[in-house]
Amino acid sequence: MSPRAGEILLQEVAPRLKAVIPHIQTVGAEDHEELYQDALALSAKMLHDLEQRKKKVSPGNVAYYTILHIKSGRRSYSSGRTDVMNSGTQLDGKSCVLSFEEPAGTDPETGEEIPLGEMLAGNSDDPSMSASRNLDWELFLATHDERYGSLVVDIAVGKNALQSSRDNSTSYFTVRQLKQKLAEELLEYMGEEAIADSARVPTWRGNIMADHERALCRANRRR
Repeated sequence: MSPRAGEILLQEVAPRLKAVIPHIQTVGAEDHEELYQDALALSAKMLHDLEQRKKKVSPGNVAYYTILHIKSGRRSYSSGRTDVMNSGTQLDGKSCVLSFEEPAGTDPETGEEIPLGEMLAGNSDDPSMSASRNLDWELFLATHDERYGSLVVDIAVGKNALQSSRDNSTSYFTVRQLKQKLAEELLEYMGEEAIADSARVPTWRGNIMADHERALCRANRRR
């Protein structure tokens, strides 16, 4: 862009854009200042292309067509409608962008609004924690009596010693001895903090629980 085109952009096109942009509906997380900056970028590209083709257009026409592009969802970084985050896609009603703080419902017990981020948060274990636990068990069972594997599965599904002895055709006392030996060897292999670590609430879930508790306290104070 030549210095002359830059002067036209700043002195004649920009004031027109600044006067109209605040009246244009924003899309998603956009704000009017962002739209204004984007409109300037579109106008600059338009002026540059016109200059390259040696065509003369008034600053008013440049501002007019730039505003039409902005209203239709075109942006300096994209004009397609296949990206779900694109402004044009959202204007077509095919997608929308919401903040994680957007209310998604109301807690029936406290009457507090529940943010969207809390609705999307899963209650299952963190995948990395689950993988590390499975790896610990695989390494432990690979170096111990194969009967431990069956016993661990039975414990995991909630079977007691009597049920395990019946299902594995083993005496009740043998199963009791295996469980005691399994507990001792697990304690030696995984350490004394293993049980505490398995029951510890992940930090990210603790933050959500703290938010719920604060909301419940506020609701109780209003009653």
